[in-house]
Amino acid sequence: MLKKNMPSQIRQNQTSVTRYVPHSMRYHAEIQYEGEVAMRMVCCAGDNLDELATDISEQLLRLEKALLPQIIHVEDIFNQEVITDDFLEDYNNGVYNDR
Repeated sequence: MLKKNMPSQIRQNQTSVTRYVPHSMRYHAEIQYEGEVAMRMVCCAGDNLDELATDISEQLLRLEKALLPQIIHVEDIFNQEVITDDFLEDYNNGVYNDR
């Protein structure tokens, strides 16, 4: 097999993770943190932004002792739109805190 044809060399749509999402919910987020050997990822999901924010908060609490946990990707799967910047701004400003 030629190197250029190897699966690891094939690149899909780089701005979307919808091809690899392991759920059927509308919103998807990725949290990256430093593991013992390499960077690791955790998936968060929700049918609405409040559910997504709750899942993210739970995962960040679980990862509080991990090094450098950070939200690196948020996507609206139904609209195939990356909403990372807008979501992070709202999340950091407390928009999704318990009401």
